Amino acid sequence: MVRYRKHTLPITILAAAVIVVLFLVPLGEKTALSDRDDKNILMLQNALIEVIRKTGVHYYDEVDREAMFEGAIKGALAALDDPYTFYLPPVDQKREAENLYHAKFGGLGIRIYADKGFIKIARPQPDSPAMRAGLQAGDYITKVDGEPIHIGTGGQTLLDVVDVLRGIIGTEVTITVQRRGHPDPFDVTLTREEIEISSVEKTMLADGIGYIKIENFTGRTVEEFRKALHTLLNAEDGTMRALILDLRDNPGGLLKAAYDVADAFVSEGIIVSTQGRLNRYNQQYPATPDMLCPVEVELVVLVNGYSASGSEIVAGAIKDSKRGVILGTKTFGKGVVQQRFPLQSLNKSGAVSLTISTYYTPNGTSIHENGIEPNLEVQMSELDEVTALMRQKMLTGQYLKKFVEEWIEETEKEMGETPKDFSMLEADLPELMATLTENDIALDIEIVKNDAHKLFDANVGIYQLIDLLNDNQLQGAIQLIKTGEVEAIIAPPPTVDL
Repeated sequence: MVRYRKHTLPITILAAAVIVVLFLVPLGEKTALSDRDDKNILMLQNALIEVIRKTGVHYYDEVDREAMFEGAIKGALAALDDPYTFYLPPVDQKREAENLYHAKFGGLGIRIYADKGFIKIARPQPDSPAMRAGLQAGDYITKVDGEPIHIGTGGQTLLDVVDVLRGIIGTEVTITVQRRGHPDPFDVTLTREEIEISSVEKTMLADGIGYIKIENFTGRTVEEFRKALHTLLNAEDGTMRALILDLRDNPGGLLKAAYDVADAFVSEGIIVSTQGRLNRYNQQYPATPDMLCPVEVELVVLVNGYSASGSEIVAGAIKDSKRGVILGTKTFGKGVVQQRFPLQSLNKSGAVSLTISTYYTPNGTSIHENGIEPNLEVQMSELDEVTALMRQKMLTGQYLKKFVEEWIEETEKEMGETPKDFSMLEADLPELMATLTENDIALDIEIVKNDAHKLFDANVGIYQLIDLLNDNQLQGAIQLIKTGEVEAIIAPPPTVDL
């Protein structure tokens, strides 16, 4: 028996979307295709529709024809062999609008991650529905509106759960919570509020050294960055004489936001330029005369192999203008620009991301696939192969996780509150070390202590912006500033042959 699935979206509309993608030009623009090319493409379009129709009739199982047309769109873009050109279904388009362009959404105000097949709360945000409802770091969310959560193979993804937790501001959602030390789960009903996504964090280090970390470049980054910089420049505990700008693990984001951040440090010349096949995508972004960060404030920028796109625009502008020292490791090398094109055929409920141009640093250097070399290379310290294998065995065996979480639970029962002092747990680490030894895991206690501290913080809601003890790149930046070597690296004295 042939079974058919009903569809709300007509095949003709989806077919039109495929046709737009196949041509890859906006409606109304002429193509350089010959009559023969036109005929071949028309034949291929008709063949695609015929294939999907025949599949719907003859395939042995139920067919989702909408999914097949979406697959055709994805396949057409994949043929360009460009990882940055792709199709955005409506759900991904909505996520991107919330996370990137607006950097705000209707939600609960919790940072979550997947753990044991459920969702675990890393920490609730201050003055959020979650905080006011008493949700805590370490709480598991096992159901949403009565529907069980199951993260993993064949189940939901973390983003699936995010989609149901987020919603229209003012609407309610009921979550089922399993709390550490409580035998029975309980329900909490929360009303969604506007939650802002922060991409900038700051702190003042010793000796007048400011620190700003930018996670990515969103529609709110520039506003956040300017506030952070203003706060550090006007700190009550002293004048900021130097700034460390941390762009490590920053994947990029909005070009305009990256340009504005770089413009805070550079007062003349070109910050970035773009070149594409079409003249409309050939643009220059000049620096404005007024710098938000005074030139007398020394600057060190931290980068690594995961600093990409927008973060490379900032690092490249600062390096080429000799405004600051780039410290760390070579960046990712993603020097192309994308633009989102809503699909008119789908009433703009889907879009394509198309690479439209390549960008260049002020010196005219394209960093695509090459990355930006730091002025001063500092590698993050790594464990030797044997130690790394031992550490992996400890983590995959759940020895550390079991010890830390059980210790917190038992201490909560004794104290009547969540412990916040890691030194209490540290005193009991010899018990964990004995367990590791019994299971043929040989590790230095300092390595175990460092991992235990991070896991402890994650389970009790403590967030550490920096790790001065273990971050040798940050240590290198601080040392560079203290020893007065920033200017010497930016503009070394001329050499004379005698």
